[in-house]
Amino acid sequence: MKRAIYVDQEGNTVNQDLEHKRPLLNLFFCIGTIIPIILIVMIVITVVQNNTCINLYNNIKTATLAYLKDQGELPDLEGENTVVNIADLYSAQYLNSNQTTNILCSGNVKVTKYKKDYIYTLDVRNCDKCSTNKKYGSWSSEQTFYPRNKAIIDVIPYYNYYERQLNTTSWTRYFDKDELADEISQYDNNLPLDENELPEVPKESEIVEIQSDSTYYYRYRDKSWKWYDIVGNYSDFSSEMPQGFTQKDQDTEVYSKWSDYSLDYPEEKDYRTIEKQTGYKFYYTDKNGKKRYYNSGKYSVRDEVNTEKYDQTDEETSTLYRYRDKKWRWYNGQKRRYSLYYSSMPSGMPYCDLGTETLSNPSNWEAQSRVNDTNRAYRLEEKKPMTRFRTVYEILSLKVLEKPLNHEAFEKKVQMTVPEFFEKEDAKLEITYKFKYKKS
Repeated sequence: MKRAIYVDQEGNTVNQDLEHKRPLLNLFFCIGTIIPIILIVMIVITVVQNNTCINLYNNIKTATLAYLKDQGELPDLEGENTVVNIADLYSAQYLNSNQTTNILCSGNVKVTKYKKDYIYTLDVRNCDKCSTNKKYGSWSSEQTFYPRNKAIIDVIPYYNYYERQLNTTSWTRYFDKDELADEISQYDNNLPLDENELPEVPKESEIVEIQSDSTYYYRYRDKSWKWYDIVGNYSDFSSEMPQGFTQKDQDTEVYSKWSDYSLDYPEEKDYRTIEKQTGYKFYYTDKNGKKRYYNSGKYSVRDEVNTEKYDQTDEETSTLYRYRDKKWRWYNGQKRRYSLYYSSMPSGMPYCDLGTETLSNPSNWEAQSRVNDTNRAYRLEEKKPMTRFRTVYEILSLKVLEKPLNHEAFEKKVQMTVPEFFEKEDAKLEITYKFKYKKS
């Protein structure tokens, strides 16, 4: 037998039989080792089972949403709901047993429109350990906040209303595209960059919507040419004498188009005109404080940019250059007689020199097109979309009911259904919500 000999605190020698301690030590070992293992196993089983049920519930919710979308039966009015039988999800093949742990569950799903989302209230039966009537207890009391991290939630809408006076402002002027913001506003349209140009509404009112109306504005430019009397032996247009032609016809003088602006200085010629301007990087700042650059942030001259929209520039500038060249037709033999510029053939000049084509300055923008069968051959028309706005706003009374009512009580009070009441222009619903959840 094992013994232990030691001296206690008072100086006495103690002989102790260790064999008498072993049963007690074994008991402590069992309690300290086996029970925690059992607890851990139970926790793991519970977590796995909960995750399995949560996945099953999510599969039922996903199938329900797809089913209602395809049937066109999703509730579209806040607070309204519809109920789907889970058996219908299986029969319509929106759900299969693989998604519900190889069991054909029963029960139903209530889908309620909650603000811009939906709340699914599950009543799942015959689904083994995931049956909600077995897995969860009674409903909690109603509460005003959404119960997060709860599996089975119900939402109860309550209704009150205001008497409403609905008004509409006059239309604004028309704005072109460059005067509108790039971003879609909360009113589902592109509002003017300067929102101060929208109509004013009373301070005590609330904006219901900002309506837009679009049309086209038109402007035109007329083509015209020099006309001549004989064909003759003439070259194409050239800045320099082409081979085989010895004489320049000064009456045919035209200019090439301006080149694009460039950072590089062009080669000088005696028939070339070179122009330089200061180039800037133009931008405006959007509502989020982000810079929106014109022409991808390349240097541009002021005349090319809508500076009402792109109203700011970087400090750094650069010199930009462009050029255009004079050109003529060159000839041998008899010289032609040329007219001035005309859009239609003048008397005695049967030939049109297409190479002399020029365009008039643009007309003013107008709401009416000026193209007709008489001028269609030489008139070029541009059109641009134009948008105007008006504001619909409401002025509300105090709340009519002393306290909000649930769905059934409200419909009984106002003697019409909630969807019917929602359509009334002289009243505005206020919907508040309470929630309850199944206790674990």
